[in-house]
Formats: sequence, C-alpha cells, structure tokens
Amino acid sequence: MKRFFKLAAMAVVALVATSCGSDNSPKGVAEKAVACIQEKNYEGYVDLMYIQEKEGENIEEQKKAFAEMLKSKADKQFEKREGIKAYEVTGETVDEDGQSAKVDMKITYGNGEEETQTLPLRKDDNGDWKLDAGK
Repeated sequence: MKRFFKLAAMAVVALVATSCGSDNSPKGVAEKAVACIQEKNYEGYVDLMYIQEKEGENIEEQKKAFAEMLKSKADKQFEKREGIKAYEVTGETVDEDGQSAKVDMKITYGNGEEETQTLPLRKDDNGDWKLDAGK
C-alpha cells in the first residue's frame, strides 16, 4: 500500500507539469500520472498503468475498482499534506533492453514536506510506456 501511495504521489507531480500532453517517454508518462493525481483524475491515472487482464475479470472493471480505491486513499493523504506544490524530475534511467525504466522525482507538498520517489515504468504490448504497479 505504501508503494501505491508513492506511485500516486509521483503521478500527481508528473501531471502537473504536462497535464494532458502526449509525450510517450518514461519522463512524460510519469509527469502525466502525477498531474492526474493532482487534478484528482484517478481514472486518467489508472489509464497510465500497466494492468494485465486476469482470467475471468474484465480489465475495465479492474481499472474502475483501482481508481475508486486510489481516490479514497490518495484524497486523504494529499489533504493531510495540503496537495502538491511543486515537483521536479531528477533523473530518468531506461534499462538496456529498452522495456523498463525508472523516473526519479522530488515532490514538494503544500505543507512544506519534501519527498523523493522513484516511479517504475514498462512498455506495454503496443510499445507505450506505462506505470508499473508490480504484480
């Protein structure tokens, strides 16, 4: 759950910078994701995630359930921290195989707290970068 909140926070930060741009780089996707969280666009955030369809489960239902969970958890966290004031991408590393990457970000919250997070990403079957939430 802690990793989830870090991913959510990173998503908010990323989207603040580019909002709804179409940059399909690891950095661009991370920025879009953070902007979605900041704007409370949890469905948009979930659309940026790599989600494998599970046997017997509809992927759209999975996305909807995840967005609802994200909303309930993220809203509380960001309320405590007074939202995201600023963010900065501090690094981007793409693995040699070109299929996975990590984006390092520094997030500054409205209450003055700062946090450094690393967002993992991977390419989907279409070659698009997606947030990698793990298994």
